[in-house]
Amino acid sequence: MSATSASAIPATQPSSLRWLSNLLTSSIGAKYVVALTGLLLTAFVLVHMLGNLQVFLGRESMNKYAQSLQGLGPLLWLARGMLLGLFLLHICLALRLKKCSLDARPIPYQHQRFLEASWVSRHMALTGLVILGFLIFHLMHFTFGWIDRVEDPTTGVITGYLDLKDPRYVDPAHPSQGRRDVYRMFIEGFRNVPISIAYIVCQVFLGMHLLHGARSMFQTLGWNSAKFNVFVGWLAYGVTFAVAGANIVIPMAVMLRWVGADIP
Repeated sequence: MSATSASAIPATQPSSLRWLSNLLTSSIGAKYVVALTGLLLTAFVLVHMLGNLQVFLGRESMNKYAQSLQGLGPLLWLARGMLLGLFLLHICLALRLKKCSLDARPIPYQHQRFLEASWVSRHMALTGLVILGFLIFHLMHFTFGWIDRVEDPTTGVITGYLDLKDPRYVDPAHPSQGRRDVYRMFIEGFRNVPISIAYIVCQVFLGMHLLHGARSMFQTLGWNSAKFNVFVGWLAYGVTFAVAGANIVIPMAVMLRWVGADIP
């Protein structure tokens, strides 16, 4: 075969990549991916909420739970990276679908009547962007410790959250080593009233997003029927109030000194 004829053969994309590209670029495929990623992210926020409730069990339980997560090492950061990728894929595809919907009708109705669509369903993009902003702030606050600083009781110096050590597990000869005091990090973080209020407001937006997203997710995946829809509705309300409610109760409990009274 000559070089000319060989170069005339078009380069073909691998079938697996072509299938993935077709899935993400089609509106139906994108809706399925948004639904599936939403399902995975909902499962994560539910598990994350259950972990945060350890704060009500006291310092030992909270710090032991946090230590078990830190013990995963690189696997923890791999999981965080995958979750972040899922979230970015979810929100990017959802925004693209929203844009396609707006492009299909560039001129709005003269008199818009929203008989079926609620405010939440019409503003899922807005609530999603608020959640994205909250996620960035949350990572800066508790994961990277960039937002606030506090006095370390073991050393008496002003330090970041990530350097706080549980005083019951610190060697006086090596005060910088030992188990991280995530319990005190939570208490100090949510005693900051403006930060706690911001968390509470963002949880309201998360709740609105979850409530509509959970119901529409089942519809997109075809897991709905006349009888099953009643269960889906109750499940959506249950998950929403469990996640948003618990995440609101935690900062309120800290501000009201229901938990953390052992921290001066």
